[in-house]
Amino acid sequence: MTFERAMVILFTKVAQTVIAERFTHTFFDNDGNRVRKVFAYLFSVFIAIFVNLFFHKPIFNFLSIFLGLSAIALSYNGTIKRKCIFVFYILAVSCLIDLVVSAFLIKPFGYDGYSAFVSIFALLLLHATQLITERFFENDLGIELNNRYWLFIIASLLVCIITSIVIFMDKTVSSFSLSLVCGAFLLVNIIISYLMDDLVKSSQKALENQALRDQVSSYEREIMLQNENMEALRSFRHDMKRHFAEISVLASTGEIEQIKNYVSAMENNLVESRRLVDSGNTALDTVLNYMLQRAVDKKIQLNVKVVVPSDLKLSAYDMNIIFGNLLENAIEAQKDVKNPSIDLEINYLMDSLVVEISNRCLQKVIFKGGLPITTKQSVREHGYGLKNVKKVLDKYISTLDFECSDERFTVKILMKI
Repeated sequence: MTFERAMVILFTKVAQTVIAERFTHTFFDNDGNRVRKVFAYLFSVFIAIFVNLFFHKPIFNFLSIFLGLSAIALSYNGTIKRKCIFVFYILAVSCLIDLVVSAFLIKPFGYDGYSAFVSIFALLLLHATQLITERFFENDLGIELNNRYWLFIIASLLVCIITSIVIFMDKTVSSFSLSLVCGAFLLVNIIISYLMDDLVKSSQKALENQALRDQVSSYEREIMLQNENMEALRSFRHDMKRHFAEISVLASTGEIEQIKNYVSAMENNLVESRRLVDSGNTALDTVLNYMLQRAVDKKIQLNVKVVVPSDLKLSAYDMNIIFGNLLENAIEAQKDVKNPSIDLEINYLMDSLVVEISNRCLQKVIFKGGLPITTKQSVREHGYGLKNVKKVLDKYISTLDFECSDERFTVKILMKI
């Protein structure tokens, strides 16, 4: 066993495990025990290197890959079916790539002395397959990669693949040098992929923050408007005695037309304001009345129960994010639904806020990362509402659960405040 071969085995098996990790982005949520994941990846690398160093039969290599992928799959949360698909999909793709490389590269141009290059080149193709798979499923994942980024990644991969093939066909470069070049290509492309992931996440984070700022700004304007309306209503009530006195004087003199004109003027200055919720907590009542009034305007049947203390220790900002987003989602879900309805129940029990919001739901709900995937057309501009809710809840000792049964979608929150 030469030093060069040992280094090639180490590099290929580590790269193979890294590519497998990228496949997990498509098949699993980014959850599970972190320590368990680390041990799974270390086991995958160790068993692959061990088998390649001491056993040289293809069947043992296949078994080592199978065991490594199985360990990785078991370290993630998910159904057995999805874990099996993950393992056998990668195995099937790897076998197919080996057949393609053998049929179109090895047999026509010769295999002697170039096994290391072929192994690395196959990983380059596997990485390309992983990117295509991720691209194909990105909408289901709630991710939208900018076409410019995607074209850049694919162009980089194609250049590296074509360059590797051209150098291999020339046969003037040594096997080790060719392996180094192809390995460098693979390493660079993997790094580019991770950099692009970070770039996309940063872009999504910026869009999320902008959407949050716009939402808060909108709520602030609506709250200000509602407060102005309530102030106008209180002012009107304050002057009610004088209005009645004036109407009484006009009635005693029989000036019916003057009474009509006076009442008409009162109507023009009266601000219509329905208080659907009156818990005593001004901040909570404001956001709930605003959102529930929107539901009433859309002819959605409401069943509301709110019992909280007036001095609830929850900031108006957090209330706006939590209840604004959840009720907005519930209202939007009632579009094109017959007999739409929303149930809202908020209670304060033993220093904890208990929230339950349910609405009619006729469509199948798909979850990713523990949150329902948005059904809106542009996931670049939408889908941040529940993420923002979760971000706020993470500041507290809290739980966020979703249920979908009997054509009802229910959100349950328990917050220790």
